[in-house]
Amino acid sequence: MVFVAARTSVAMVENKVVVHIFGEEYPITGVTNPSHISRVAEYVDSKMKEAAQASRVQARDKVAILASMSIASELLERSDRVGLAEQDAHSALDRVLAGLSEALADDTVGS
Repeated sequence: MVFVAARTSVAMVENKVVVHIFGEEYPITGVTNPSHISRVAEYVDSKMKEAAQASRVQARDKVAILASMSIASELLERSDRVGLAEQDAHSALDRVLAGLSEALADDTVGS
């Protein structure tokens, strides 16, 4: 169950969403889209359930640490992949620019 309430101000809309994570209810307030807050909560809930099943640990704080480690690992792996993709894109762009510069230099020499 998700409860959403909105409070408006001059610059932004503040949303309150009640989410359920690992059997507990948490009211979350923020300017983020309520559906995004709910998606994040569902993801955290699923990671906590996975961590509890995989480790057989039941203490909520320890499960939260294991789930946080898992989420952080995913984030860092994706960040590394993005960094490599950026390096590849920069290398490709450098090659294109070098080829273009060479072609333009040849064109001006031949004129």
